Amino acid sequence: MASLPAPRFLVLLASAFLAACAGNPATPEIPPPDLAELLRKQGVRQDEPVASIPGFSLSGWRFVDDLHIIVDNGPGRDYLLTFSFPCRDLAWMDRIGYTTTAGIFGRLDRIVGRHLGAPVRCPVAEIHRLKPIEPARSPSP
Repeated sequence: MASLPAPRFLVLLASAFLAACAGNPATPEIPPPDLAELLRKQGVRQDEPVASIPGFSLSGWRFVDDLHIIVDNGPGRDYLLTFSFPCRDLAWMDRIGYTTTAGIFGRLDRIVGRHLGAPVRCPVAEIHRLKPIEPARSPSP
């Protein structure tokens, strides 16, 4: 096995190191969107916190971000669920379920689903009512 002379080897090593650094420019970190802004894009705003949702019947849901989803409990009854930790796999699910006790969905219950065959469990830390954002009125002449 032939060995490279030391100076030639160091030049190749230095060239590889510099090429790796040049191909990886520093990118500025973009802050995540504000929750209020994400909700505004959904046409709602966060209202008062609630301990539970009596008579809960999940009729629809929307992904907001890794820590939040909006659940629909019937016409005009939307709630924001905040999870205890990021629940990344929800972004890719088309169906979810939930755990509950006696029809009352509350904190410490879970949103559940499957992603790539693996169970996903997202414990709920907070629940807030959501209110629709009223459209801005134009001034009367």
